[in-house]
This record gives sequence, C-alpha cells and structure tokens, in this order.
Amino acid sequence: MKTTKFLDTKMHVRVSHSYKQQILEILALIRVLNNYYYKKKKIQEEIKPNILQKFAKEIQALKKNEDWFFTLPSLLEAINQDFMSQKDSFRFPDSILLFEAWMNLGFESLYPKMVFQFEFPGFLKGEQTRHIFQFIFSTSRGISFPISFTPQFYGYTPRFLKFLEPLFKWVHKIPHCLNKLFFQIENKLNIKRHHPGEFESVLISRFEGNIYRGIDTLFHGYFTDDPKKLGIYESFNKALESLAFSYRIGDHAMKIIASPSRNLQKLSVPLIDCYSIKEKYDVNFYSYIKRLMKVNTHLSQKKIYYRHKRKEMISNLPPLEKLSFWINILKYNLLPNQDIPERFQKIENIHKHKHLIEKLRTLLWITPLYSHTIHDPSRLKESFKFSKKAKEFDNLEYDVSSKESIFLSFIHSYETDHNFSFQDKEVLKAVKGLRDKMAKMWLYFKERFFKYALNQLREMGEYSLKDENYGEKIKENLDNLIPIMAIYEIFNRPLSESVYPESVPQTQRLGAHLAKFLTSKYNPLGLTLIKFFNLLAYRNWSYLITRKRLNLKEFYNFIVDLPVWDDIPKNIRDIIRINKV
Repeated sequence: MKTTKFLDTKMHVRVSHSYKQQILEILALIRVLNNYYYKKKKIQEEIKPNILQKFAKEIQALKKNEDWFFTLPSLLEAINQDFMSQKDSFRFPDSILLFEAWMNLGFESLYPKMVFQFEFPGFLKGEQTRHIFQFIFSTSRGISFPISFTPQFYGYTPRFLKFLEPLFKWVHKIPHCLNKLFFQIENKLNIKRHHPGEFESVLISRFEGNIYRGIDTLFHGYFTDDPKKLGIYESFNKALESLAFSYRIGDHAMKIIASPSRNLQKLSVPLIDCYSIKEKYDVNFYSYIKRLMKVNTHLSQKKIYYRHKRKEMISNLPPLEKLSFWINILKYNLLPNQDIPERFQKIENIHKHKHLIEKLRTLLWITPLYSHTIHDPSRLKESFKFSKKAKEFDNLEYDVSSKESIFLSFIHSYETDHNFSFQDKEVLKAVKGLRDKMAKMWLYFKERFFKYALNQLREMGEYSLKDENYGEKIKENLDNLIPIMAIYEIFNRPLSESVYPESVPQTQRLGAHLAKFLTSKYNPLGLTLIKFFNLLAYRNWSYLITRKRLNLKEFYNFIVDLPVWDDIPKNIRDIIRINKV
C-alpha cells in the first residue's frame, strides 16, 4: 500500500488506488491544467486594457505629484485582487496562488494528499456524534468525460477493425462533444467547474449501540439523503481501521467503502484528526454547535409559546371583535398601506415575535459560522456567492450597515421594517451568547492563523519557477497552509451545506435531488454514461501502455507531451514533466 508523505502525522486513512484510477487521474490533471491556463490567459486579456489605463493614470501622477511612494504598490494590489476575485472560487483570499503552485508540481499533485476530521454533535435520532472527513485535492473537477482518440492512436490493428471503424469513430467523439458542451455551459453560466484546489467531504456518524453510519458525496459536493450502515465498532479508530474511501473519476465525489476487499489497491493518506486540530489551532466546533443546538431547541419552544399565546388572545375576543380582527389581518396582508388597528396591536406583536423567531431558527443553519459573531457584512455577501443556500439568504432581510452578529443585525432590521420592538430578553441573551462564544474561536483563529496564511501567500507570489528549491518551498507551504484553509472553509460554510443537510426542508435541496437523479444507476445519461466511457478509456490507454511497455511515470510524460494541450505554457510543461523516470 502506497503512502503519501505530506504531513507529520501517525494517523492515515485508506483510499482506493486502483491502476484504473491512477491512469485516468493523470489524464484529468493535465486536462484541468490546460483548461485553467486557457481561462487564466483569457482573463488576463480581458483586464489588460483596464490595467494599461490604470498604469497610464499612475504614470501621470508620477510626473505631476512628488508624493507617489505608495501609489504603484496599491495599484498592483488592486490588480491582483481583481484577478483573484474572478478566478478563485475558494473562499480563502488569494488561495489560488497556493493551488496553482500545487498543480505545477505535476506528478506530485496527483491524488488526495491529506484528510481533515472535524467532530460535531449528532443531529438525527440516536446519533451521538457526526464527523466530517475533508479530502484535499490539488484540482477541482466538475462532471467530465475522459479524453480519448481513434483506435489507430492506441495501436489497434486487427483485420476486423475496418468493419467497426464507423462505430468507433462515432463512439470516441461522444466524450469530446459532451466535454465541449459542458465547457460552453460553464462559460455561459460562469460556473467554475475546473479550478485549482478542492475540498471533498463524507460524513461518518456514531449512533447508539456503537452503530456507525456514513453519508457519501454526489456530484458537486451534495450529500446523499440516507445514511448507510457501516458496521458496529468499539471506537472511531477501530471503524477507520476497517473502512476505506473511494473517489470518482470525472469529479471528486467521495464514497465510503464499508467492507473493502483484501485485493483492493489502496493509498494511505495522512489524517489530521479533530483532537490535533483543537490542540494546535484552538478550534472546537463541537462545543459551539452543541450550544447552537440548545439555542435552536429554545427557539422552537418559544415559537410554540407565542403561537399558543396568540391563539389564546384571539379566542378571548368577543365574536364581533374576532371577526373584525380577521378582516383587518386580511386587509393588512393583501392591500398596500394598511395598518393594524391599535386595539389589535398586542396580538399582532405576538405574531411578529413568533415570525422573527422562525427566521432566526433558519439563520442558525443557512449562514456561515463566522457571521454568528461580529463581522463585516460585505464579506457575508461575498461568501454567499459560492453557497448553495444563497437563494434562501436573499429572501431574508439583512441590515448590511451593521457590524454585529447576523442574528442581532437581523433582529434590528426586522424591527425597523415591521415597526415593532422585539422584547424577548431570553432570546436576545441566547443569541448574544452565541456571538460571544463564536468570537472567542473565530477572532483568535483570524488574528493568529488567517493573517499568517495571507502573509505566506503574498510571499509565494514572489517565488520563481526557476528556483531549484521551488518544489520544496511549495510542499512546505502546503503543510502549513492547507490546514488553515480547511478550517477556514468550515467557518465560511452554512451548517446546512457542510454538516447538516437535513436542517433545511427537502424542497430547498433541489440541487441534491438533481445530483441524485444524475448518479442513479437507472439513469443512462448520468453517471452510468461516465462509467462506461471511463472503462472504455481505461481499456484503450492500458492497451497503449502495455504495447509501449510504459511505467506510470513514463505514461505521465507521454500524456504531458501530447500536442492537444494548446494552452499549457511551455515553461509549465517543462516543469511538470518528469526528468528522471
């Protein structure tokens, strides 16, 4: 069993590493590199006129104004931010610098390199703990098909081939056409299907009776609906010793293998467990989410309380007053500029309390964790550009002028919009408690580790590809920065997206339903088609490898040298090519 030597840890997990995966992963990496440099070149061409215009203005400033010392650096920083905001779909600022450099390690950037384990409280009935396992890849891939060529390319020369040539010509063009279609859709909709760096997750939970269940990932990081039983184990470590993981070629969707075969080829990947993360980075998500769940329960009880109280107040009205109340409520909801009569204001205020509490419960699950404390509201909007829950957030009112926690900010906004004062001191105390607890964790992490990572990334921008120690510097930065970025991802994701997909209604998980449909074995146009072409490509490439007697590194160089990669710069090709095989 192979081992990746990336981090100083004694813990590892087993990942499926078949020869088929190794071959197809090489093809996928080089194609992502080609697509990435195509997009990078295109963006540079788009922003070039703007850059030249900015430089022209700054040159005039140099001539007219002696106080120009900080002018040029600020311009370069603005250009850098403009480029990164268009290319980088990771939420960690400028992380593209690290992931591009990682891709440029070529053969050493293949396969998952590290796994992070985060512990959270259970959510379902009987669920005691829930663990996220984040697998880190150098590149992100959306749904795609393997590259393939005509049978003659691989060296097929049987006599009967001429009779099947029309069929083979048709078959080998299908994945090319489909990939072109995906590429066009990607450009039209501005989807970042291929970009540097990816976090792919699975969930493993311990239930009562030491029963372990797991949730796999579908296309684009959606979780499956139902946990599958993995077995009964004495401890989590025992479970990990018995389990294995597998990722899909075509994207990086992860799967938990409950009973891996002894003949399964495996890659041993370093695991950074939740205890190491807590000790080194002083991050304890479990403790915070435990508090959040108590607040959620408290809000549920409050919602019931206000509903019953309103119902009781309405039932105590005289018959005519009751009829008048419902008529006024109907007019208030249907007609513009209608006010509730003063005599019914108390009842309406009870309804507003209940409605606001319902909104607060929703916010617990669909907002990034860092927003639960004091934060810059503009960053929240930026974070939600990448979120599957952006639509739900857009339907909620939010006071962007505030720098409070999102809960207190939302309460203030709701009070202003609905002209009432929220008087429930217990709820206010509860959300302030969340704010203070998150502040201790997030602000410390931000001050100590987030700023350190930003400084390291800025230094990386000055690295030269010609430096003979370039590869070692990149590996050292990966060891130091990837854990920080993995933790940052948890802070920047809503719980409904990263840990508890069940926390939002099924009607708001349409993407997950679509992914489930595409990955169904009964759907011939989804995953089934990808598996077919993956198998076909593997048969073709393995035939070529056997015929040419290539080892894996020689095959890697063969793929790098193919003339189809028009957009990978020559200096990058020279770097990613293996000199000694």
